[in-house]
Amino acid sequence: MQKAVRDAPINFMAATAQAQAEATKEAQRAGIAHAKGRDDAYRGRKPSYTRIQFDIVRAQLTQGASVSAIARDTGLSRQTIYRIQEDPAEAEAALARWAA
Repeated sequence: MQKAVRDAPINFMAATAQAQAEATKEAQRAGIAHAKGRDDAYRGRKPSYTRIQFDIVRAQLTQGASVSAIARDTGLSRQTIYRIQEDPAEAEAALARWAA
């Protein structure tokens, strides 16, 4: 009985926190859906690389250079190089969405 009384406030706070997290996620989804409905309002996160860096990465990847060497040459993180390597079309599209 004492354990149930002791755990009740903790369980209540956990349930409240989870409900708040779900409400926040739903509000975020609704906001993104609304922004996507407008013309060019939702572009996603800005790429961490420039067009020049992207072109250098693509050229060096086709030449067979290592990811670490490309990262050193361009100043980008290895994860960014891997992301470009994995889906070059999406990387190109991200640059196009943020083109000024």
